[in-house]
Amino acid sequence: MTAAAALNYCPSGNICFGLGVPTTSASSGSGNIYFQISAPTSYSWIALGTGDRMSGSNMFVMYQDGDNNVTISPRQGTNHQMPVEDTSSTAAQLTLLEGSGVDGDTMRANVRCANCDSWANGGEMSLSSTNTPWIAGWKSGSSLATTDKNAAISQHDDYSSWNFDLTAAQVDTDANPFVSASTGGSGSGDSNAGSSGSGSQGSGNTGVTQNQSLQELPRLVAAHGVIMAIAFVILYPLGSILMPVLGKWMLHGAWQGVTFVLMWVGFAIGIVIVQRMETGLVQTHTIFGTVIVCLMVLQPVLGYMHHRHYVQHQARGAISYAHIVYGRVLMMLGVVNGGLGLQLANASNNLVIAYSVVAAIVFVLYVAVKGFTSFRKRRSGAGGQGKNLPQQKEASPPPREEHYEMPRRPYGTQREGGPGF
Repeated sequence: MTAAAALNYCPSGNICFGLGVPTTSASSGSGNIYFQISAPTSYSWIALGTGDRMSGSNMFVMYQDGDNNVTISPRQGTNHQMPVEDTSSTAAQLTLLEGSGVDGDTMRANVRCANCDSWANGGEMSLSSTNTPWIAGWKSGSSLATTDKNAAISQHDDYSSWNFDLTAAQVDTDANPFVSASTGGSGSGDSNAGSSGSGSQGSGNTGVTQNQSLQELPRLVAAHGVIMAIAFVILYPLGSILMPVLGKWMLHGAWQGVTFVLMWVGFAIGIVIVQRMETGLVQTHTIFGTVIVCLMVLQPVLGYMHHRHYVQHQARGAISYAHIVYGRVLMMLGVVNGGLGLQLANASNNLVIAYSVVAAIVFVLYVAVKGFTSFRKRRSGAGGQGKNLPQQKEASPPPREEHYEMPRRPYGTQREGGPGF
């Protein structure tokens, strides 16, 4: 085979990855392989890794060294933190080759790996496999400008996953397949290399297939974000407003019940995302969101108890105010956690602004409606206070004193000359 047999894959714009496997390495099952990482200098770092997920991946991170060259750092992928330099005895033995460095607005690393067929924690890769999974991630930003292989890197902006057919990547000679005859400068690796320049490489994607598991992640993240935003920013507050405005408890309960189910659908999608990325519940957004969703289970119970109390007493009680206050607190926490989710997903400024504006509008509407209905209720109660009191009967006048005329005696008195006894 010729050097043109080296595979090349560009998952995003000018971010490209190349791979070549010498026939001698493929036949023996071990030995050198060659890979290339190429990207615009507007990126802070670019990483290539084996496997279909970050956990347990044998990773190679490239960034500028501040002297018109590049640094290549071997790292081990983990679940719970950004990868750091692998200094173990099984760390990838990497050598920067001719063609590595910074050329105008492009940085490039042509790398030989002497032991990439196996790595720490039992990781291995068959050099004659027709379907080897690979991952990549990148972060835009200013140059790290360091030769430190353990330089701290921040979370990636984007990522990709695909499979290489290593039998289609075989090259005849055990030599750098990414350059023909060019002079070069050095990068920060285990040995010096030539000046920066682009070599020949495979131009098609024959031997490359995309990994659908990770390719679906952007759509899953979008679906999770939209569903949870609709539930906490819009539906829950509007459902709360329905009760004082319309006074229909059945409509209020049905509305909030549908929103409750929708919330769990969004949460389930979030769990799928965490499982596929194998990040675990370690981010503030995921921990906070899990707590909020679990606490929300109590709200329908409080609502039912409030309804029963009101039916019996025709007035609110302590359970009523517990239901109201508890629900308001969870709604506010949900909106805040949505903002944390946008931050975790590195959402664009336009999306953050849109979320904030909608949340602010709904908040103002919620406060206005609650304030108006409360004022109307107090005013109605004050105006009808006299009407609601039992009317007192008008006091009857005291009975008039009756005078009776004494009957006259039928006989006159002695003084009157009547007979005496």
